Amino acid sequence: MEKEEMDRRIIRIELFEFDVPCCYHHAKGKLENCRYGLLKLTDEGGETGWGECLMSVNEKVFDLVNWARFLYRLQKSTLAQALDTVRLYRVLWGNVKADLVEMALYDLKARSQGKPFVDVLGSFSGFSSFGSAGRSGNSSFRLETAAARSDGSGTWPDTESHVSSRVRQAAGFGHAVADREFPVSGRFQAERELHPGCCGSLLDDLRNACMLRQEGMALAMHKDYLIGPACCLWEHTAAVLGANWLEEGSSPEPARLAPLQACERIAGTGFQLDQPVLFEESRAYFVVL
Repeated sequence: MEKEEMDRRIIRIELFEFDVPCCYHHAKGKLENCRYGLLKLTDEGGETGWGECLMSVNEKVFDLVNWARFLYRLQKSTLAQALDTVRLYRVLWGNVKADLVEMALYDLKARSQGKPFVDVLGSFSGFSSFGSAGRSGNSSFRLETAAARSDGSGTWPDTESHVSSRVRQAAGFGHAVADREFPVSGRFQAERELHPGCCGSLLDDLRNACMLRQEGMALAMHKDYLIGPACCLWEHTAAVLGANWLEEGSSPEPARLAPLQACERIAGTGFQLDQPVLFEESRAYFVVL
């Protein structure tokens, strides 16, 4: 089944430009005149995958068509071929463009399999499945999806102890709050605050969050500058990891385009926006058929 999904061809590539006067990036500070790109990939099975990036910051002139020409490389590619193309052209495209496409491709794969994004990311990254135990022994930690937690079915090392942490209910989710036991080494310390864009790509941020949680660290994840599929993905990951979700901080945060879908098991990023709304709210549009 997975091979069939990887062999599906991408039949439509759409890029929407959204302009935001200013936003807050934890590593770069306040950013002005921001142009966001939302990438939507559609395969021949009708499934979609979404990506998000900051295309430009504080540039007076921006040409979306010229910026987006690299997307022609993905035309009629299968999912597997497109992933190979990203790896091959990353240096030429630059990390922003490569990360944008990579996120959309992971999302497309996750939705095709009906899995949360972090489950698919784990299979590509060498992590064990997020629905199974990631380690063994006294430092073991079980990462669970929001759906698994709904039916009840990871401080720095110092001394051996078991720490009980409350898995918090994320806004928009229908599952109940549950107490879970997270056996870890060391005393429980204050939450580690994580901001998007501080480890490289958002996927790097996600991997970092998962590794910290496997070590038993309590997490708080900030929205900051995210507005679209990346925002939903970051929030969903916070719910999966039992992290605090922090939105509307003291610094300027742009309004999000869509709330996280309110369902127990989210496929992919959990982002979905109808085409008419996209056209109405976006500044410019680019398509590859």
